[in-house]
Amino acid sequence: MSNETEKLTINLGVVELAQIDVLVEQGLYSNRSDFIRTAVRQKLETHKEDIERSLTPIASKQEWSKAVGIWAVDKATFEEWATEVDGKINLSVIGVLIIRKDVSVELFEKTVGKLILRGKLVASDEIREAIKRMN
Repeated sequence: MSNETEKLTINLGVVELAQIDVLVEQGLYSNRSDFIRTAVRQKLETHKEDIERSLTPIASKQEWSKAVGIWAVDKATFEEWATEVDGKINLSVIGVLIIRKDVSVELFEKTVGKLILRGKLVASDEIREAIKRMN
């Protein structure tokens, strides 16, 4: 899967935009978007530990499988979890969770106890419905 982008509209002051334009004119950035993406990535790196901490609910004493980024999960992974985990697995994802088409609703419901997703879900309509019932 490619690194998809989403359009975001922000308001910046004239002074900030002028400063960004100077950096673009000097060739430090290819355009305003390049500057803003770079600044956002730097800030996210600064707060990496805060983001990681948010993957597990504070009140939870249960084990969680966690991911930041793009996580594609197939039938083999669910079957492995079903045999290795005592009970159901809890998933916490920031980014994109892809549940492959070979994962049946029955296997998903048998394997997953809780799902916290901050981002985008790519899954069949049946899996989406199972997630709605779960939450």
